[in-house]
Amino acid sequence: QLEPHGAIALWERSGQLKIWTSAQSPFFVRHSLAETFGLPHTQVQVVVPYIGGGFGGKSDVTIEPLVAYVARAAVGHPVRLILTREEMFTGTVLGRGCWARIKTGVRRDGTIVAEEIELVFGAGAYGDYCINIVGGAGHNATGPYEIPHLKVDSYGVYTNTPPVGAYRGYGHPEVHWMVERQLEIIAGKLGMDPVQLRRRNILRPGSSNAFGQKIEVSHGKLEECIQSVARELGKGTGEESSRKSCQRVRGTGIAAFMKSPIMATNAASCAVVKFSEDGTVNVLVGCTEMGQGSFTAISQLAAETLKVPVEKVKISRIIDTDTNPYEWQTVGSTTTWKVGNAIAQAAGRAIQQIKEIAAQVWGVSPEEVEHGPEKVFLRGNPQKFLPLSRLAMGSLQSDGQAIGGPVVGYGRFVPQGLTYPDPQTGQGNLAAEWTFGCQGAEVEVDLRTGEIQVLRLITAVDAGVIVNPVLARGQVVGAMAYGMGAALSEKVIYSPEGRIRNDSLTDYKVPTSGDVSATEFVVIFLETPLPDSAYGARPLAEHGTVSVAPAIANAVSHAAGIQFFCLPMTADSVLEKRRAREAKGC
Repeated sequence: QLEPHGAIALWERSGQLKIWTSAQSPFFVRHSLAETFGLPHTQVQVVVPYIGGGFGGKSDVTIEPLVAYVARAAVGHPVRLILTREEMFTGTVLGRGCWARIKTGVRRDGTIVAEEIELVFGAGAYGDYCINIVGGAGHNATGPYEIPHLKVDSYGVYTNTPPVGAYRGYGHPEVHWMVERQLEIIAGKLGMDPVQLRRRNILRPGSSNAFGQKIEVSHGKLEECIQSVARELGKGTGEESSRKSCQRVRGTGIAAFMKSPIMATNAASCAVVKFSEDGTVNVLVGCTEMGQGSFTAISQLAAETLKVPVEKVKISRIIDTDTNPYEWQTVGSTTTWKVGNAIAQAAGRAIQQIKEIAAQVWGVSPEEVEHGPEKVFLRGNPQKFLPLSRLAMGSLQSDGQAIGGPVVGYGRFVPQGLTYPDPQTGQGNLAAEWTFGCQGAEVEVDLRTGEIQVLRLITAVDAGVIVNPVLARGQVVGAMAYGMGAALSEKVIYSPEGRIRNDSLTDYKVPTSGDVSATEFVVIFLETPLPDSAYGARPLAEHGTVSVAPAIANAVSHAAGIQFFCLPMTADSVLEKRRAREAKGC
């Protein structure tokens, strides 16, 4: 994240602990601190301002207990800790670290009949963060394919390295790298079109996924996503023959994906909608804003339900556990879906209160009152109306009698039906929803230098109803850039003793604007509404990362005739594989 982890802790003389922190999950931080120090939750106040980037790395407790512990020795005085960039590498969580093995049984016609998968994640010195990634990766280890006979073992192992934690995709990119690379190799051995191999095996309505959930039409159009990417790749960028003559070769690759949000079975979202005297609206939520644009999207959702201009909706960007309603965590790309549902319920209850007030004013039943833009009116008689601003605080009769009172609506949403996995089989209702999609890449490889240039990256995703197309595209493009970093340059380098040797953004190579400036990003949205979403939107933000690396690797294999099984794919590794291939006479 651009902003480092930081926290300020203050122990008041009353015994209250107050902490300001850069965290994605203020209520989880409150709970953890209360448990750590043996305090009732009402004695712990967590305040989170606008966050300068999170991407999962601020979703768990990191430095807050340490700062609170030190501050306990200076009661009445605030104590602050802001990590340096180097401390962020060594003192928080790392986002990736997995070794995997996959064995697949396939008929000659391309039908997958069996699969055996083993995943091993480096958990670092502590098991609390990694355990959920171990589960989430195991859930999604097959990719978006139906496999009748399946064995998946997913492990977390202790290592003398910083712990693996949440980071844009939460175990999904690791397992999709494995699955989609192997499918490409299978297609080559069978002499099949890689697109057709995927289409033959994808999860369709009526299929069962890895843990026994039935796929419905409402889960989205995976096949159409695959076809959309294939069509886009078929357009090409031209200049192939001239490039080949100067030792630059081109290739295309494709990789499908699926993603489920990994969450607690009771992962609740809450919202409060309050009308002001002039008819403007305050919305209180417990989710955090870290640049992803959630507050813009949920402001739109509140305005849509209340039928007021979005300019009249205000959401406080400072989250305070003493005053804001509860939110489990701002993770899993779930905010627009979950918080949107809570807002829809809260706004609906607020409008119902206004209808009841208007009904008393007119002497009719609430069912005869309709809700329109910034007003309510009598059914069948739109000319008889009252503006929302006249009713926001209740209404006064001519004799001064008050009808109703200040309008406040409360809403909550908890995904229903989630269960723990069966301890023997791993089966259960483990995912509240699915998002399906496909990604493609066109690359150019310089055979002399080993340099890989990504010419085009394509993502087609069925994300349900797109609330804000500009924000949504920005999310996906940003996620694709993340995927490019993992594919081509990002690697944590350790000394033999386990110390990180490249703990700075000088030596740890994230993609810069210059690195991605020559890449064309194509985003295609399909819109199958999510049934339990008030607005039809399904999770989206992380999904553009999931299969970027295998799509690029598959393209490189077609261009240069080499296979990658680990990341990143650097220029040196391209040259090394080319030399090894030539030494074998290939």
